[in-house]
Amino acid sequence: MNTITRYGIKLSPIALALGVAVSFPTTAQSTSTIVTFNIAQQPLSTSLNLLAEQANMNLIADASLLQGLKAPAIYGQKTLIGALTFTLEDTGLSAKVVNNSIIIQKNGAIKETKQQNKRDLHNKKANKHAHKDTPENIEVIVVSGNKIQLDRHQLDRSKGSSNSDIFSTFTGIDANNLRNEAGALDIGIRGVQGEGRVPIFIDGSLQSTHTNRGYMGTSDRTYIDSDFISTVAIEKGATAKSSAFSAGAIGGTVNIRTLNTTDILTKDQSVGALIKLKTYNNNHTPTVSDNPWQQQYYQVSNHNSTSDFDNGGILLAGAFKTDQLNAVLAYSDKKTGNYFAGKHGFENFVETYEWGQVLPPVNQNGEVVNTSFESESYLAKVQYAFNDEHDIELNTRHHQQQAGEMLASYWFKQREGDFWILPDGEYGTIPANIETMPQWQPGTALVNSASLLYRFLPTNNPLIDLKINAWTTNAKLQQYNALASNLGPNALQYFHEYSNQRHGVGIYNSAAFTVSSIPTVLMYGASWQNEVLKPKAGALEYFYTDKTTSRDGKQTVRSVFANGQFDFDPIELTLNLNHHDSSTHDYQGEHEIKFSPKTDFTALLHYNVFDNTTLKAKYSKAYRMPNIYETTISNEVFTYSSDYPVIPENSNTFELGIESHFSNALIKGDRLTLSASYFDTRIEHMLATAQLPNKDPDAEPWQTTKYTFTNYDSFELPGIELNLNYQSDLFYSTVSYTNYTNIKICSALISDIEQVDRCNGQGFSGSLTPLRIPPKRNLVVGFGSTFIDDQLDIGFTYKGHSDKQHPAGFLSGTGAKAVSKIPASYQLDFYANYKFNDMFSGFTTITNLTDRYIVSSGSIVAMPEPGRTVTLGLEIKL
Repeated sequence: MNTITRYGIKLSPIALALGVAVSFPTTAQSTSTIVTFNIAQQPLSTSLNLLAEQANMNLIADASLLQGLKAPAIYGQKTLIGALTFTLEDTGLSAKVVNNSIIIQKNGAIKETKQQNKRDLHNKKANKHAHKDTPENIEVIVVSGNKIQLDRHQLDRSKGSSNSDIFSTFTGIDANNLRNEAGALDIGIRGVQGEGRVPIFIDGSLQSTHTNRGYMGTSDRTYIDSDFISTVAIEKGATAKSSAFSAGAIGGTVNIRTLNTTDILTKDQSVGALIKLKTYNNNHTPTVSDNPWQQQYYQVSNHNSTSDFDNGGILLAGAFKTDQLNAVLAYSDKKTGNYFAGKHGFENFVETYEWGQVLPPVNQNGEVVNTSFESESYLAKVQYAFNDEHDIELNTRHHQQQAGEMLASYWFKQREGDFWILPDGEYGTIPANIETMPQWQPGTALVNSASLLYRFLPTNNPLIDLKINAWTTNAKLQQYNALASNLGPNALQYFHEYSNQRHGVGIYNSAAFTVSSIPTVLMYGASWQNEVLKPKAGALEYFYTDKTTSRDGKQTVRSVFANGQFDFDPIELTLNLNHHDSSTHDYQGEHEIKFSPKTDFTALLHYNVFDNTTLKAKYSKAYRMPNIYETTISNEVFTYSSDYPVIPENSNTFELGIESHFSNALIKGDRLTLSASYFDTRIEHMLATAQLPNKDPDAEPWQTTKYTFTNYDSFELPGIELNLNYQSDLFYSTVSYTNYTNIKICSALISDIEQVDRCNGQGFSGSLTPLRIPPKRNLVVGFGSTFIDDQLDIGFTYKGHSDKQHPAGFLSGTGAKAVSKIPASYQLDFYANYKFNDMFSGFTTITNLTDRYIVSSGSIVAMPEPGRTVTLGLEIKL
C-alpha cells in the first residue's frame, strides 16, 4: 500500500526513495532488545507496518513481495529479530535491521560477506552495494509523494552556516529570508508559511515563538541547533494522519527528532560518545560599539581572506543503552560572524536611471551586517521501560543565543562625502575608501523546553495503544524590533524584552482490528494547548506611550480528532477529522475574542494500478484560527484593530499524483523513481498585513493609516511537482521541479484602497503579501557518486528559481527601500564525506561554489546570501 514502495531487490548504500518510514524513532531498538508487541492476524504489509511502528523503526520493502501474504498474530515480549522471524516464517522472505530501518527482502538477497581487497575495479563496482558488513553503509532517505524524510547523514550534506540550510534541497520547501531570522527556522511549504500554517514539532512539542519584524511583518521562529537534529519528516499540505497539536497546519508539518542513541553509538556499543568539530570561512566577527550613534556608522569590510577560518562549532554527545534504558546527553557551541556576499551577478541588482545608477548597499564580496550568530545548546533524553507494557520518554532542551538582525528601514549605506558622527561626537563627512552601514548589538533568545511521552501497550489487546504527551516551552527574548522605547536613539528606540510561553497536553489511542475482513487502524484523541505573550515585568517605564510595545495576551486552543486507515487492497483509504476552537484574551486591549469550533477534514486515497505504479488523490478542507499575535494590540508596526475584525482562514487543497518505480532502466541493477503531482491550494479569508484607513475618531491628523491584519478574499497556489530519483553503482541523482501555474491573491477591500484590480499574481503594494508569493519555477538537482568501497561520497547540488516581480510602489511611504524585483538566480553547492574507519570521518561542504551574488526570493530588501563558503568538519565516535 502507500506505506510500502516497490523496488527491485538490490539495495544501494546511497539510496533515494527506497521506502517510507512508518514513524521516526524516539530510540531505535537493537535486534536483541525486548519489545512488547500487540498485533492481530492480518495482511503481511499491515502487520509489518505495525511491527515497525511498535518497535520505533522505519520499514523498507518491495510491496510486490508482500501482496497476498498473511501474517500471524504477534503478542507479548519478543526481540525485534525474533518478532520478524516469526512474522516472515514460510513466506520466503527475510529481514535485516540496519540502523533505524527494517529491510524486507527475498531469502538470500541480503548477504553479509566482506569485500576482498584484490578484486578488480569492475567487480568492485558490480558488488560493492550487495556485499556489506557495516550497517552504516545503507542510508535511508525517503521522498514519497507529498512526504520528505531525511536522516542525519543526508542533512550533513546540505548544512551551511545557517540552521535553515538543511531545508534547501527540495523544491516546494521554503525558508524565506532565512539570513535575517536570527538563526531560527520559519519554514514554508508550497507558498504557505508563517503564523502556525506550517508548525515545526521537535520531539513531539511545539516550540515556535512570535517575532515582530517591523515592515517585514512577523516571523514564527523555532530555535534549534541543527547539529542536534537526527531526522526530519516533512508533509506537504494538511496532514492525513491525526496529530495532537496540528490544528491550523493548513500548509504542512515539519517533525524533527533530536539525536538518539543510534546517532552516537557504533555497532554493539552500549556506551559511547560522539565529537563533531567544524569550522568555516567567509565570515568576520564584528566589533560593535556600545554607543548607539556609532552603531549607525559601522565601517564595513569589502574584502575577506578565503583562508581565514575564524569561527565554527563543536558538538559533544554521549549515549547509554540497556534493554530497558536509553539515554542521550549532548552539548553544542556554535559561532559565526557577519558573512560576505558573492560576486557574480551583482549587476542584476544595480538600478539604472537616466540620471545615473543606484548600487545595492552591499558590494561585491562585501560584508553583510547584522548576520553574526552565536549559540550554546544542551540536550538530555531518557527513555525507560518500566515493564512489558509501560514506558516513558523524557526530553529536555536548552538553547541560548545572540544573533544579529536588522529592520528593513535601516538597510542603507553611507559612502564617501555623506554625513557621519565621529567617535568623539564631532560631525563630519565620510572620507574616501570608507563605507558604513548600521550594525546593532545582537538580540538574544533563551529557550527552555521539555516534553514527556507516556505509552501503555498492553499484551494481547490490539485495541489499546495509549499515549499521553505533555510539553512546555518557555522563551525569553531581547530584541531590537519594537517601537517607542525611551532607552536612546537608533537601535535603542526599538529595544524590548518579552516572553513567549507555550504548554500542551495530548492524549490519544490507536486500535487495530478488522471490519468485514478489512484491516483497520483507528486513532483518536484530544489535545489542549495554551500560549502566553507578555512583556518583561516593569517594562512600561521604558516606553514613551501608555502601553508597552510587546503584546500581552493569552490564547487557548482545544482539539478532538480521529483518524482511520482502511486497507481495501489494492486501495488504501485514510480519513482524518480534527475539531478545534480557540479563544484569545488581550490584557492590554482588555478584550476577549472567541472563535467557534471548526472541523478539518482530510481524505487520502492510494491505488496500486500496477506492480510498480501507484496513484494518489488527496483532498483537505482545514481551518486556521487567528493566533495570539493577530488578535492582540501593541505598539509594534502591525497590530490587531477592532475596526477590522478577523475571521478564521479556510484552506481547500486538492492533490493528484502518480509514482512509478523501475529497475534496470539504464544499467543492470539500477533503480529509477518518477513521480508527478498536481496540487491546488486555495486559502479563503487569508490573514495578512495591510495598510488600511484609520477609523479611530481620536487619531491625530497625521495618523491616516492603520497598519493591521485583515482577511484577504483568497490566495490561490496551484502548481505541478515533478521528481526523479535515480541510483546505480555508477552514480546517484535527484531532480525536483515545481511550477506554480496561476498564483492569484484577491481582495476587494485592498483593490478599492489602492485602485488596482481585485486579483493579481504579485501581491498588493501596501502589504507584505508579495513576500508570500514564491517564484513561478523552482528547480533542485543533485548528482553524486561514491568511491573507495563507499568510503568517499562526493556530490553537487544545483538550486535555481525564476525571477519574481514585486508590485509597483511596494511599501512606498514607509521607511523600507524594498526591492522591486528578485532576478532569476542559481546556486551550486559541493559536498564530500570520507569515512576513515568506524571511529573517524571527515566532511566538507562548499556552498555557493561559483560565488554568486544572490538575494533570497522572500527578501524585502537587497540583502544578499553568503558568497562562496567552505566548511570543514571532523566526526569522532568513541
